[in-house]
Amino acid sequence: MSAPAPEKRTLKRLAFSRPMVGPDKCVFCQIASRRSPSNIVYEDDKYICFLDIYPFSRGHTLVCPKEHGETIWDMKEQDISELFQVAFKVSKAVVAAVGADGFRFVQNNGEAANQVVAHVHVHVIPVKMEDKGRYTDRKLFTPQEMEETARSIRSELASLDDEH
Repeated sequence: MSAPAPEKRTLKRLAFSRPMVGPDKCVFCQIASRRSPSNIVYEDDKYICFLDIYPFSRGHTLVCPKEHGETIWDMKEQDISELFQVAFKVSKAVVAAVGADGFRFVQNNGEAANQVVAHVHVHVIPVKMEDKGRYTDRKLFTPQEMEETARSIRSELASLDDEH
């Protein structure tokens, strides 16, 4: 006599307190399709990277798949790997561009985890030694400061590409 098959466990949907929006109204999809402005630092066929509008530090960059998905559970494993490969590449340029001493990757899933925009994204947050061990408040930079930071990151990315 064989044992009964184990019950298949289904994952509970991650909660958001407001209704989700589809790709037509998603702010990150609008940035990817150029319907909303942003400070883009990198883009390829599948991913787009741009400065966070309310950053924790100068150079705080968001790495997003262009294809809409609310959480990392909406992605294929290969795409998750590619997402972090892009974040890896961008982190080198961000750290160099802003003279950081380190960086954080943050990837939130669901509102309880502080995901604000229901579109998969990885935060690349540069940190300086004086901020070691603490999270800082969000900051505001002028449009000129944001563009200069984006230009510096793009320049560093071009230098990295030249090395390979």
